[in-house]
Amino acid sequence: MHEIFKQALQQFRSGHLQQAEQLCYQLWASNPEDADTLHLLAIIYARTQRTALAHEYFQQALAQAPDRGDFCANYANLLWESGRIEATIHYSQRAIALPNPRPEAYNTLGNALFRLGNFAEAITHYRAALELSADYAEAHNNLGQALKALDDWQAAELSFRQALSLRPDFNLAADNLKQVDRLWLQPVIGKRLSLRRTAVSDAEYIFACYQNQAFMHFYNRLVQVQSLEHLSQQLQEESKTHPYQNKAINWVIMHNTRQHPLGLANLVDIQLTHRRAEFLVGIPEQQDRHAGSGLEATLLVLDFAFNRLQLNKIITLIYSDNQASLDNNVALGFRRESYFQQHLWDSKQQHFIDLYGNALTLDAFRANRRLGKLSLRLLGRDITQP
Repeated sequence: MHEIFKQALQQFRSGHLQQAEQLCYQLWASNPEDADTLHLLAIIYARTQRTALAHEYFQQALAQAPDRGDFCANYANLLWESGRIEATIHYSQRAIALPNPRPEAYNTLGNALFRLGNFAEAITHYRAALELSADYAEAHNNLGQALKALDDWQAAELSFRQALSLRPDFNLAADNLKQVDRLWLQPVIGKRLSLRRTAVSDAEYIFACYQNQAFMHFYNRLVQVQSLEHLSQQLQEESKTHPYQNKAINWVIMHNTRQHPLGLANLVDIQLTHRRAEFLVGIPEQQDRHAGSGLEATLLVLDFAFNRLQLNKIITLIYSDNQASLDNNVALGFRRESYFQQHLWDSKQQHFIDLYGNALTLDAFRANRRLGKLSLRLLGRDITQP
């Protein structure tokens, strides 16, 4: 290897791209057809956002050395970043067909196939990359994305966790993990009550709640279910998808010892990017409300939202004629943020409905001593402490 090229490579690896480029120009002036010099210049141009020059020099390098798998793999990556999917596939396939293929070539080919919706093929190539390099964090993350696209949540979760074990600061993998984490599916358990994700077996109870007009007047006036059969079908479809995909999680509030349902609880419009969600809870029977079930269920939802999902804000939208809920909401530390006059149309009552918007932020939740004392008494733990 030419001594000047060694110096250029050393400067490049040290992040001194301008110095590396100047040394490459010296080599190119004496030998403009040297494949390694052309290739290194192409990479430098790609790193410094001179994409047109990068394409030109990759092509020149490959013209001089068409059987260099590393050239093909690096050019495939540039093509991928440029959005040229078919060309990415072509050069990735060239790279892996040559001796001693690099794991990056398989990963790039997987990315291109993923973009085309060929998730099963993408998985094959991500796994091939990992066979060559088991500590390839990006390939673990990309494999997780492809598995998630095929609704294989458990396998996707394992891939994202593996990526994070290799790179604890891998924020993209951490965000992806939140989207498939099994914690969404696990019950939230208190001393007396639990929240369990709704299932098809709950259809009769939920349908009975929906038929209870006095209850629905304050819980959710907009729910429209045609029949028990229709509700069962909805619950069946919901069970096949992860709550993240629905941007909602729906629970039945269960009594721990008697194992019968007491009410409904929901987190809806879950926005992980903004770390917020809307919260609903409803107890149909008056005797259960007086027994503190609504409060305990609320504490369980707050525990799940702030401590498991790590949300930053919980919102409640309360009908203006539901004074009891408005008072209870404020007493728990929610702050009134908005008033929506004539915001929703009630087709049954034939008039518009006013709503109050209240919210509890993570900072306010952590500082709320009343919630801490209530949760210690009702749940056996202080949910305001991380």
